[in-house]
Amino acid sequence: MNKKALIPSGISSLRIAALPLFLYFFGTGNSLLCIVVFGLSQITDLIDGYVARKLKVASKLGAYFDAVTDFVLISGIFVAFTLSNYYPAWILLLIAASFGQFIITSLYSKKLYDPLGKYIGSVLYIAIGLTLLWPATPIFMLVEIGFSVFALISFATRTASFTVNYRRSLILQKSNFERVQTHTA
Repeated sequence: MNKKALIPSGISSLRIAALPLFLYFFGTGNSLLCIVVFGLSQITDLIDGYVARKLKVASKLGAYFDAVTDFVLISGIFVAFTLSNYYPAWILLLIAASFGQFIITSLYSKKLYDPLGKYIGSVLYIAIGLTLLWPATPIFMLVEIGFSVFALISFATRTASFTVNYRRSLILQKSNFERVQTHTA
């Protein structure tokens, strides 16, 4: 096995390792250390893909692992925010649905038109940063409304694009089947 291929995944794994630290500091009310841990986890998100491309070990599996580590970190932090009554529980369902749809539709379709979907993680990271810096009702409302609108638009465009691509693939399969049938008859 190419040991270089493990480096980007190791970098991504640091986000999962950062979550217990973040939760500990959040639970003790140490906002400054929460911001530091969260900031360091963001650096890992910025460099893991770059390192994978630089080492020429980028892969689809690595990209999925990156998305999963983002989901684990973001979800864990939003669970803490929800338990602290910053956000309602339904926002956790919206986050899970957004990541779930991204993973599922990415598995079954190569190119989807979703101008917002690839930014969902970034939007949630910004929401976490704003919440840590200014934990107040106006920020909570901004995040709830902003993320809800963003996620719903992304969901609609990704679903529509997936449906169109799926129909095209069925039509292509049917025409290929008919062409084979005409040549064998």
